[in-house]
This record gives sequence, C-alpha cells and structure tokens, in this order.
Amino acid sequence: MCGRYLLLSPAEAMRRLFGLVGPVPNFPARFNVAPTDIMPVVRRADAGHLEMVMLRWGLVPSWAGDLSIGARTINARRESVATKPAFRDSFQRRRCIVPADGYYEWKDIDGVRQAYVIRPPEGELFSFAGVWESWVRPKEVSQGSPRDIGPAGEIVETFSIITGPALPSVANTHDRMPVVLAPPAFDPWLAPETPAAALDDFLNPDHVEVTVTPVGPRVNSVKNDDPHCLDPVEPGPRQASLF
Repeated sequence: MCGRYLLLSPAEAMRRLFGLVGPVPNFPARFNVAPTDIMPVVRRADAGHLEMVMLRWGLVPSWAGDLSIGARTINARRESVATKPAFRDSFQRRRCIVPADGYYEWKDIDGVRQAYVIRPPEGELFSFAGVWESWVRPKEVSQGSPRDIGPAGEIVETFSIITGPALPSVANTHDRMPVVLAPPAFDPWLAPETPAAALDDFLNPDHVEVTVTPVGPRVNSVKNDDPHCLDPVEPGPRQASLF
C-alpha cells in the first residue's frame, strides 16, 4: 500500500532524469501528498516524446459515474492490474511514471501507530510504476468538495500507483510497497506498443536501496504538509539494501 508520499525535487531535475520535452509544470515541494491531490506524472505524449502533466491521485475509470471511486483506487496491485476492470484498459494503453522523493508507511507497535518514511539514497528519486485514465464528467456538480465540483463534459485525468510485495527490509514495516522502475525500463514501460505480457519483468525490480526512518505523528494528518513531517524519532534511521 502507498497512501502518502512526498515530492521535493524541482521540475528541472525531473526534466533531466526523464528527458522531458517542452514546458514542465510548476509545483511546490510536497511533504505529505494525500489521495485526490493533483500531482505530476510522466507519460508519453501523442507526439511520441515524454511529457510531465498534473493529474489527480486516485484513478477514476472512464465508466465511473462520479469521482468518488478514486479514493479507493490510489493503488493498483501488480498481481491484478492487468485484469481488474478499473485498471485493465489503462495498464494496456495508458501507463505512467510517478516521481517521488519517498513515501510513508505505518506500523502498529504496542497499540501505537508508528509512521515511517521510506526514501531512496540521497540525491536519487523514486520512479513509481503507474497507470492513468481520462474521465468525462457526465453531469454538472455544484455542491460538495471543491475538488469534486465541475461542469458536465469536464475532462478529469487521474492516476494510480502500482504496488507489489515488499522487499525484505521494507516488509518489516508493511507487506507491500510501490513498484520502483529502473531507468532502462522507462521507455518500454511508457511505450503504448509494448505488449502487456512483456511488462511484468519491469514490475519486479531486482535491487532497490532505501532508508527507512521512523518519523513523528505530524504526518498522520493530511493538514500537515511541511518539513517537520520528516522529523525523525527514536530509534532513528536504518539503511537497507533490498534484493
């Protein structure tokens, strides 16, 4: 599961990493990204180059009647993403990469919900495997959450992060984690012509290095989105090499 993440790297750093063409959106550093937030993802444009666009976290299938399903589809399981109706078409035709400087996970310790931040080595960026979808609002919505209000015919693009079984050192915190793509996988993962049967190899990274750090309870609330979400608490960080 991945229910919160952080993105601190500037857009220009991601332009270099992914070889983006054209303008990139401006966005602030985010220390506590939550479902339904609008965040940058990388995908292949119709013209063939890679682009960065701002999409809503929580995939809404094209057949959905409203946006509410997105709160339950922030993650797509590696084991079923190719067959589950909510994700099947996106997996075949609309894959993306979700950049992140880390993500949060929680573990119950003696009745206390302890938060952890899981990050790549310093100076590196996670590239999570994702899928995206385009949804057309069937009718006007004028009441409710500001993020759900909009006119009939409005196009809303959304995404989900693919998760798989956690690698050993992360498994002590949670049994699942986002699938991290290696740079050689970027182009074939994003290419719509790559056969779905060939994609599974990219969803099984053979080596990822991370740090796992216990952090304070500030991150528990989506209202908190500042550097103090990363403040460590005892017993402090530990380095893990995942194989």
